[in-house]
Amino acid sequence: MSVKKIIILNTKPAKFGEHTDELTPDMFVSSLPVQHSHSYYENDDLGLYIGVWDTTEMIETPAPYADDEFMTIIEGAVEIKNNNTGKIETVLADESFVIPRGYDCQWHQQGYLRKFYIISAHPDEEMPAKPVVESIVYVNDKRNKAFTMTSDGHHKKELYVDHYKRFSAGIWYCNILNTPLMEYPDNEFLLINSGVLIAIDEDANEQIFKQGDALFIPQGALYKWRVTNNVTITYAKIKGKPV
Repeated sequence: MSVKKIIILNTKPAKFGEHTDELTPDMFVSSLPVQHSHSYYENDDLGLYIGVWDTTEMIETPAPYADDEFMTIIEGAVEIKNNNTGKIETVLADESFVIPRGYDCQWHQQGYLRKFYIISAHPDEEMPAKPVVESIVYVNDKRNKAFTMTSDGHHKKELYVDHYKRFSAGIWYCNILNTPLMEYPDNEFLLINSGVLIAIDEDANEQIFKQGDALFIPQGALYKWRVTNNVTITYAKIKGKPV
């Protein structure tokens, strides 16, 4: 896909739910749920897939997780069970988290759930012998308060990096920013937790993003960025091909 503009992700896209996903009994230890998917961006060369997904109540078949996946819960809540220890971790609405590739776990869904998903499944990556961490990784400013200063004076909390250093997720904070027009170096999902982020394209068109807005910026997109007051952002970044 060659889109070089910001893609705005709606929590419930137009016509979402009109076509159900194809499911098979071996995917679940429960009855088959009803699930829907809407893709906003796909790049098979990078194994990068971004969209919205929902499900009714279900329990998935336990197995090592096939890919690295970042998720933000839009509606509902989910329990993720560690198949080795039996520990259950809960993720609530408005929280973000990563399930590491190779993590031996089981998805337990009570009631309805809808989420944003960012899947990193690079075709050259093999399943690791062990996941980066034997748990889910929470990625939100409520559970992760500490930030470190970056070289450009911003604050960043990197909370997850995959085995191949291609996929990462964390929280970024900035109180003021005014960049020149630049070509975006990576592919990145952003969720605005607080404040305002302004993007200005090469034709001087402005897009204003506020709390709750979600967007995806593909590698190579040309934008200026402006922050005039404190902004906090949850991000998931996927490195693209060398330019």
